[in-house]
Amino acid sequence: MPELPEVEILARHLRPLLRGKIIREIYVRREKVLRPTSPAQFRKILRGAKFLGLTRRGKYLLFELRAKNSRTPISLLGHLGMTGRMFFAGKKEPLPKHAAVVFDLGAKNFIYEDTRYFGRLTLDNSAVAKLGPEPLGKDFEPVKFSENLKRSRQPVKVKLLDQSLVVGVGNIYASEALFRAGISPRRAANKLTAAQIKKLWRSIREVLMEAIDCGSTIPLNFSA
Repeated sequence: MPELPEVEILARHLRPLLRGKIIREIYVRREKVLRPTSPAQFRKILRGAKFLGLTRRGKYLLFELRAKNSRTPISLLGHLGMTGRMFFAGKKEPLPKHAAVVFDLGAKNFIYEDTRYFGRLTLDNSAVAKLGPEPLGKDFEPVKFSENLKRSRQPVKVKLLDQSLVVGVGNIYASEALFRAGISPRRAANKLTAAQIKKLWRSIREVLMEAIDCGSTIPLNFSA
């Protein structure tokens, strides 16, 4: 599953390519990924809208758009799930078998493809409100991190996957951070010492920053 570094790199890649593009038409091929938004509502709100920006929150992509002939902002939430991809393709190129949503942007199509359909592309942004602090942001404080770990009897590896504790950390980077900190993933979170927690906090940040610097593990399309 793509984790914070992969989603961050994808956001940086797509942001300049999408900015200013207008959605001429929308083709929904897998309604499941829109839930709870209906296909009719999805098309009605987004057809004619212009892409203004793109940010990341945890493993989510937040697309900022403006409705046609209006200053009303629109927020579109994307999640890649296990196997999702977002990329540009020429209008004459055949659509991939698992293309879930296709945005006609004029010269090119912007495609959301998802082989297993565990991802989302929806106008419902409620999932973001439940997320914890960004591990590379100022809100990820060592003291608060320690307090939350001390309240949990779960194995620390399991607790690190809790997106209310810290966002964007999945199986890969939780394992790497624990390894660097010299902590067993099976150790109960509330049994960690203050020194171990501080080292783990630092390791999480270091691992994620290094991963972003190294590049994405998911294919990116640079032809656009």
